[in-house]
Amino acid sequence: MSRGSNSAPNYNDLLKKTEHYDKDERYMAISDLCEALKRNAAHANSENNNNAAASSSTPQIDSQTERRICSAVLSLLDDSSNDVQTVAVKTLGVLLMTVQEEQVNEIADRICGLMLDPSKSALRDVYAIGLKTLVETVPDSMGNAVSHHLIGRLIDGVHTNSNTSPSSSPSSGDDKNSEEIVLACLNVLTDLLTRFGSSSNSITMQHEPLLNVSLLQLGSPRPIVRKRAGTTISVLATVMSDSLLHRLVERLLDQIDLASGIGKSGKKRARIAHKTDGSKSLASSDLRSADTRSLIRTMCTVSGTVGHRLNQGHIDRIVPIFLRFCDPADADDEDYDSDEPMDTDDVMAGMGEEAAAAMQIELRESCFAGFESFVLRCPALIRPHLDQIVYSALAYMRFDPNYTYDDDDDDAEDDEEEEEEMEEEEEDEYSTEDDMSDEDDDNNWKVRRSAIRTLTAVVEATKHDPSKLWIDEFAWRQNSEKKTTVAGALVNRFKEREENCRVDIIECFTRLLSYTVSASSAGVLVLASCTSMDDDALAASGAVVVDLRSNVSSAIVKATEKQLSAKKGGERSKSSAIALLSTLCLAPGGIGSSEQITSVFRHVKTILNADDDANTRRHTAVNSKSLKLEALCLVRIMLSCKKHDASDIKSALLPILLSDICKCVQEDWYKVISEALRVLMEIPGLLVLGSATKAEKDEVATSLYDAIEPRLSEHDLDQEIKECALSASASLVSVLHASLSPDQKNRILTLLLDRLKNDTTRIAAIKTLSKVGRAAKSSEDLDLTSVMNEALEQLALLLRQQSRSLKQSALECIDTLVLCLPESDIDMDEGLFDSVLKDLGEIIADTDLHICHLSLSASNSILKARPSTGALVKGHVLPASLELSKSALLQDPALTSLLNLLEQMVASGAIGFDELHKLLEAQMAGDGFKGSKQVISNLAQCIATIAVTSPSAKQEKFMKSTISAIKPSSTDVAATQLNLLVSGNFGRKVDVSKMKGVAQSMQKIYFESFDSSNEDIKHAAALALGRASVGAIDPFLPALLSALEGSSGKKQYLLFSSLREFIHCYRETEGSDLSSSVPMLLPPLEMNCGNEEEGVRAMVAECFGALACLEPKAILPVLQKLATDDSDKKVHIHWTVGNAVKFAIGGQINPTELAPFMPTFLELLKEDDLAVKNVALLMVYSAVHHAPQLVVGIMKEQVLPQLYELAQLNMERKIDLGPFKHTVDDALPLRKAALSVFSTCLDKCPSSLDIPAFMPVLAKALADVEDIQLQSHQIVHTLCAQHPIPLVQAADSFVAALEKTVNKKKGQKTGTELERVYEWIKSGLRVMLAISKLDGIIGARKFCDFADRIKKSKPHAPFLAQVENE
Repeated sequence: MSRGSNSAPNYNDLLKKTEHYDKDERYMAISDLCEALKRNAAHANSENNNNAAASSSTPQIDSQTERRICSAVLSLLDDSSNDVQTVAVKTLGVLLMTVQEEQVNEIADRICGLMLDPSKSALRDVYAIGLKTLVETVPDSMGNAVSHHLIGRLIDGVHTNSNTSPSSSPSSGDDKNSEEIVLACLNVLTDLLTRFGSSSNSITMQHEPLLNVSLLQLGSPRPIVRKRAGTTISVLATVMSDSLLHRLVERLLDQIDLASGIGKSGKKRARIAHKTDGSKSLASSDLRSADTRSLIRTMCTVSGTVGHRLNQGHIDRIVPIFLRFCDPADADDEDYDSDEPMDTDDVMAGMGEEAAAAMQIELRESCFAGFESFVLRCPALIRPHLDQIVYSALAYMRFDPNYTYDDDDDDAEDDEEEEEEMEEEEEDEYSTEDDMSDEDDDNNWKVRRSAIRTLTAVVEATKHDPSKLWIDEFAWRQNSEKKTTVAGALVNRFKEREENCRVDIIECFTRLLSYTVSASSAGVLVLASCTSMDDDALAASGAVVVDLRSNVSSAIVKATEKQLSAKKGGERSKSSAIALLSTLCLAPGGIGSSEQITSVFRHVKTILNADDDANTRRHTAVNSKSLKLEALCLVRIMLSCKKHDASDIKSALLPILLSDICKCVQEDWYKVISEALRVLMEIPGLLVLGSATKAEKDEVATSLYDAIEPRLSEHDLDQEIKECALSASASLVSVLHASLSPDQKNRILTLLLDRLKNDTTRIAAIKTLSKVGRAAKSSEDLDLTSVMNEALEQLALLLRQQSRSLKQSALECIDTLVLCLPESDIDMDEGLFDSVLKDLGEIIADTDLHICHLSLSASNSILKARPSTGALVKGHVLPASLELSKSALLQDPALTSLLNLLEQMVASGAIGFDELHKLLEAQMAGDGFKGSKQVISNLAQCIATIAVTSPSAKQEKFMKSTISAIKPSSTDVAATQLNLLVSGNFGRKVDVSKMKGVAQSMQKIYFESFDSSNEDIKHAAALALGRASVGAIDPFLPALLSALEGSSGKKQYLLFSSLREFIHCYRETEGSDLSSSVPMLLPPLEMNCGNEEEGVRAMVAECFGALACLEPKAILPVLQKLATDDSDKKVHIHWTVGNAVKFAIGGQINPTELAPFMPTFLELLKEDDLAVKNVALLMVYSAVHHAPQLVVGIMKEQVLPQLYELAQLNMERKIDLGPFKHTVDDALPLRKAALSVFSTCLDKCPSSLDIPAFMPVLAKALADVEDIQLQSHQIVHTLCAQHPIPLVQAADSFVAALEKTVNKKKGQKTGTELERVYEWIKSGLRVMLAISKLDGIIGARKFCDFADRIKKSKPHAPFLAQVENE
């Protein structure tokens, strides 16, 4: 049969050939059989999916042929040819996907029997691979049946062939054969547990026997058996029940606890134990012959996989036992290698010296691996032991008994000569690493590495608040007065001689520094700097202060310089040191003083010149390019971080590095070229900040031009290089244009135009032109008229493109460039403005308000630069602007740009005030006018803006006519609203008290309008009164406050609306100072805090909030006093205070002013009234969202306990509505608000939350009403990304709620209600899938079973498909 043939296979012929005497024939036959079975499996899958008829070219295999094929494949597993055996194993995997379950079970029994047969030792590896293949490829539907056939026989195979007697000879034939069987069984058992451990009932029933037989193997004399048994136990631990897991842990700990430890401290404990309990024997335990190393390794592995399922009692037992083997006293003992006999040490009894040393290393490495797992997976449980773990890790981080570092000589008082000698010794240390005679035999670095990883885990676990790692001190040595912090110890160990450990130490400290800077940004701690308040003030404020300035920064720089100056090797160390320096640049003070900056630059110079040094080229050929890239990144960060003195950077950079950076632009690797150009881009700004002289600027400008111009002019370059060259040229021309010759400037501008015409560099060129244009606008030395015509022409063409980003960039560039034009220039093409303005007018529409804003701004800039274009603006832009003015969507920047354009048109004479006034009023008469409040408000602002621009004589006439047109009783409500708002907006910008009789008339008409029958007129009058008071406080504000005294009801609400508008508008006025008016404002506000009308109280709260932002020192004490009010109206007053603080926080009040009062305001959470509680929750939400530093320090004491309570509060009551009863939950808003606070805390201040304590609250919320559930689902997604470990620990508690959600019945719902149910189900499935992907979730058996059921459920299949395709 041809192998490539598509004809139907003749199985009889193939089966006959599998018995051929020629191994090549057998090989071809089994290969063809494998391909035929693959086609048959593919056809079967296609038939199942498409319900297609059977293809004639691929007939179905009958049961008799299946049996023959199975027998043939199994027989070939015994073949004498290894190639045939390999293909047979491969065929077995395909065969299992096509044959029936009965055949699969027979295959499993057959292979398992062959593997367990003592006489088949020669082919046992093949059978084991075949059985592993079966377990890995068998369909899920057959998993339980296959497990049932295999699990018992495998356990029996391990038990029958066990050899735990230490006196047996492992080299004997029978023992070796038994060992191979045990290893094969344990290997298959591990795969079987991994695949079907959580879903097969047959395996679940055998958990305890399997655990017992696996534990027995920990006493095997063979290390490989013990290690394989530990792996099996760790996988079993992920699927076994909690009770069985706890029994496992107890048994392991009981046996480990019998060991006395290692080292001198272990010997002392052994002697004491021998004297006090000499009769104690290990015979009482079934683990009696298991060595401590295997037990600890197994315990560490179990802890790493299911540590989150252990309880506090287990952790409290494990940690002291592990610390017994990692005693800091042993690490600090200088006589560690003494010849004292070790026969009293149970752990190392009977071992030689080398074996004992190797065991010590492995034991300590395992213990620290366990500590690392606990710290990362059980941060809450391990917290009581964290100090001991850190102390032990610090001791063993420097555990190097075969080398002396002279730690005690590294004092700050050493003179320069001693420091230089130390540096030379350090260099010799790295250069002679490979020559050390005992380097290959010294494995103590493994202990140091595991200790460093434990410290890295501690840094990771405390990343939200790492202050203790900088403040808490530990003894540097046993019985030593010298103490150090974790941060200080890490810096001190940068001199580590082993490359891997040294890199881990530097990366650990880099991570700590990065988290510290992030915590400082979040307000958790304060990084002291020369610009911040002094240390005494910081301490008085209660803030945790970390001071990097005094000696930490200098120590870091000095330590990293030693890494950078290493002459031989150390590429990874240099890379880590550069990363650390880059992170240090983010902290206050940065690298440090000018000396440190100069030193760092000199080391960078060495790296950049590595390729030119013939002596070092052979050592740096592989990594020099990447190291050079990292060095350039460091320089760029130093230049741009603004943490250093610019003059220090400039003085060091120009003579040391500038020429080398320019040389890097000519490198071959595009990444180095791009980064070098980015560095050059930062230099011009540095010269300005560093007060460079004219000569320095000229010299630098020439160097930069010579480096940038060749790359800017080349075409066949990487896109990144092109864009970086454009950015660098923009920085050069915009800052150092005075130092460039006219030819150089014209050359760069010409190249910019070429890049503007190129599709790939168009957007980058536009941004470059914008930056150059901004510089030309503020400088007379930079003239762009030579390229202005062509640039504007190209930009105008881009306005017709469909790309929104391109259009946006072009508009911004036009807006910038036209302002560079002089008022008249004969070289400018005036017809070009006609084309540009026409294009601008065509894109002004409310369909894209941002593009509309940019177009209006560009039109305004053209009119400012060239007033002669007024007619063109009127003809092309004004019609679209008028149409836009009556859009209900117009707001924010687009509205501001429209107002600016109309103002400029009147000011430049492009159109007269009267004409434009009529055109704007006419917009209300058009057919398109909808009469909405937003449209009337926009038109009122337009009219008031152009009125302010008109001459004073016209202004008074205009105001009198506007006031006379206001008729509160008129039927033309829209016109009355418009005139009221126009008068108010005008009075906001112009002092109407200077116009005779105008202010009095305005007051009269406003108060009359309050009595109108139309609510819109009343509201417009209230806004107008408040706005008019801003421009003329003296006549309006006293009248407003006087009216408040005798008002009530609706009028009182309107007057407070006016007062609120007055305060808000006054805040937006530049140089506003309302302190003189505060005494007048406070009495009516305080008096109405307890008003019965909620609307009035809301207005009072807004007034208080806005006033607090303006005058915090005067208002916050008043609010504090009101928050403690105990009168009959305290509920209303407290409600008002909570809202006022919320509005103040939202209004960006200074957090330092508000912080001292927050504890008082947070007491509102404890009020009995639900409305006050809700307002207090909203206040907390606002604080967390806008200024998390207000609550971070007091979250756990004052906020979280109340949040936990309110998030679970349920106050349902039934309302009898006659035919039916309605259930109302009064606490639902509180639960929503509480969950919103939690959700925001996860984003803004996660360190303030106790995530494990929140899990029961979340589990209950997942079973709440629909809205609460959806909030909870979003929180779960956030936790999956940020805090997966607590989520895994609590996953089982989510099952009931999620199962109810995903099985939601649709009932009789249709339409949108049915779609809502479907979205609800999909939301629950998203949560299920997100949790299912977390590491360690296999240990949550209940959740895994639930997820498997849902994934196999046919009703959920379409929903799962939709979710997975999102």
